[in-house]
Amino acid sequence: MNIYAKISKKGQITIPKSIRESLRLGNNSAILFILENGEVKIKGVPGGSAESLAGSLKKFAKKYEPLDKIRVKIQEEIAHEADKDQG
Repeated sequence: MNIYAKISKKGQITIPKSIRESLRLGNNSAILFILENGEVKIKGVPGGSAESLAGSLKKFAKKYEPLDKIRVKIQEEIAHEADKDQG
């Protein structure tokens, strides 16, 4: 599937709805940009349900980390695993 998207003055693009739906991307999702040999690969990282777990493991935590930082780490790990699977 090839879909064209324009870049705004601010360097932003809109991910077409058909792509978002196909990759199950919604609120709190992320996109991983991979630059290889002059080409860019874009991988979707669906948002998880980390917010529903917030605070549930507090007694096991060694230090406090804000949920937004944890979410970024989780999305990076998911993207890394997806990239390895594509391989």
